[in-house]
Amino acid sequence: MAKKAKIEEKEVFPGERLAVIEEYNEGEGTYQSDGEVRSAEIGVTRHDGATRSVAVEKKTPKIIVPEEGMMAVAEVGSVARRDARVDIFMLDGRHIHPTYSGVIHISDISRDYTKNIDMALRNGDTVKGRIVNVKNRLNQMSLADPDFGVIYAYCSRCGGLLESDRGRLTCPDCGRVERRKTARSYGKEALV
Repeated sequence: MAKKAKIEEKEVFPGERLAVIEEYNEGEGTYQSDGEVRSAEIGVTRHDGATRSVAVEKKTPKIIVPEEGMMAVAEVGSVARRDARVDIFMLDGRHIHPTYSGVIHISDISRDYTKNIDMALRNGDTVKGRIVNVKNRLNQMSLADPDFGVIYAYCSRCGGLLESDRGRLTCPDCGRVERRKTARSYGKEALV
């Protein structure tokens, strides 16, 4: 009985020839071209003798792109009359770099009517919300849920971190009381 040769796992690049179709079928991370199985990814080959297939385990990190329905954490950059510009730095609990820019329209702050956006958000606030629209590369966030809103805010007078005291945001340094559209988890979110 002939001894079966052990198939070596190796690092491959896209387009690299892995096998002919008579030896192995295409698996995840591979494609077939002119009777040959080729790599579609940068990674390491994996051979499965039971299904007679070869796959490539991807070595490069997956790029995280905002999609509708994702949970997002962002820093408010500027607040205008009808909307706020934000820098999204977390998607579904994972830090992303570089950040994505986004917008929160005044109608997406609360389920109730919001007359003045300055009463809900300020520059430098950290907000948690849901991505509701990604059309035209505009990442629109919504805070219209009790779990969403400002999770960390800073005093507009002295810059100290505001503390939640029975629903009111109070500055421990100067005593100033401010209003925001806060999330239930205000001051308790882990951002590291």
